Amino acid sequence: MLTIIPLLFLLTGCWSSQELDKSALVHGIGLDKSDGQLRISVEIIKPTGPSEQGGGEGGGGNGQNILLERDADSLIQGAREFIKDAKRRLYFEHTRLWVIGEELAKDNFIDYLDESRRDQMFRLNSYLFITEEKPIDILGTSTLYENLSSAEIVSALEQTQYIAEFTSVKMYEFYKLIEGPIPNAYLPIIRTRKEKGKAITSIDGTAVINTYKMVGKLNTDETVGLNVLLNKVKGGSKTVSLNDKEKISVEIKKLETEINPTLDGNQLEAYLKIEIEGTLADNTTNRNINDQWISKVEEEVSNQTEKYVRLTLNKLQKVIKTDISGIGLETYRKYPKQWKNVQSEWNEIFSNADIMIDVHTNITHQGLINKSVEKNHKKPYNNPYKR
Repeated sequence: MLTIIPLLFLLTGCWSSQELDKSALVHGIGLDKSDGQLRISVEIIKPTGPSEQGGGEGGGGNGQNILLERDADSLIQGAREFIKDAKRRLYFEHTRLWVIGEELAKDNFIDYLDESRRDQMFRLNSYLFITEEKPIDILGTSTLYENLSSAEIVSALEQTQYIAEFTSVKMYEFYKLIEGPIPNAYLPIIRTRKEKGKAITSIDGTAVINTYKMVGKLNTDETVGLNVLLNKVKGGSKTVSLNDKEKISVEIKKLETEINPTLDGNQLEAYLKIEIEGTLADNTTNRNINDQWISKVEEEVSNQTEKYVRLTLNKLQKVIKTDISGIGLETYRKYPKQWKNVQSEWNEIFSNADIMIDVHTNITHQGLINKSVEKNHKKPYNNPYKR
């Protein structure tokens, strides 16, 4: 007993804990430029302790969150200044979202993120976004499901298995990109749009980062092409046309891209082999489904995929002149000795590269019926489910 009783005091472990209803837990952070300073926005979850019920909303919010904004010279200074407004110290262990204003993104914004990995309080699995609007407007939009805008935006990134039109980047992934052999990266763009009179957030497009600065954008179709290049397509669907009226949708089950570069001095060629597997999702035509018809649909899916990839490569090579396609990384892996001779001028080499694309699509399942809906029934008793 003399041994056990002293050990019990070592198990209490919460002597320095902070009560949740006494804390200011930051879930979203916004950064932008403001007259030579850093404009910092934060979304704080509203405490639900007895003393907080029925209270005000501080600097703004939707009843479940508190929005605060301040100008400072650095993130750490701003965090301390926020104590004057929040009346509490801010805690960043639960931060899941960073929204960078476009004006700041076009500057060397990486320096302002230094504390995010230097201080153990921050989480490197939080997500990064670029916005053309004010970050506080993104954090303050109406929510559809969650209590916090930050939580709802992050939850959308978990739906990439159903859509290939946006990409997601975590903080540690972003640092890995900009500190790799090619200091280029990409971040999703987030905007607001009106829905029944209310502003909601929408992920739309991709920002291209070259040497710590935003240098261009990809639209939605070009973002699809980027995801194909990066092997980040987990699912989604493609709708194609056999003519102006007939629409067929294919649900993507698997998509793999293989990049094979050939480097000869400063001349680069790359061969992209893209394999797609999918199932027939819907068919608005009145044609019977047979092997010949399936082959035509497969060909159209391949053509559309090649079109999106080519759009992306043209924008990256001819307009933005920045390689975020994954071709440079594969070249680095294949030619590690030659890489040191081309690394400094890689974006130029990539811009002049000859890139060939080969897409093959295989529809593995046509659904539960063989026939399409017959629009002009001659026999009302025809059963489309009859095999």
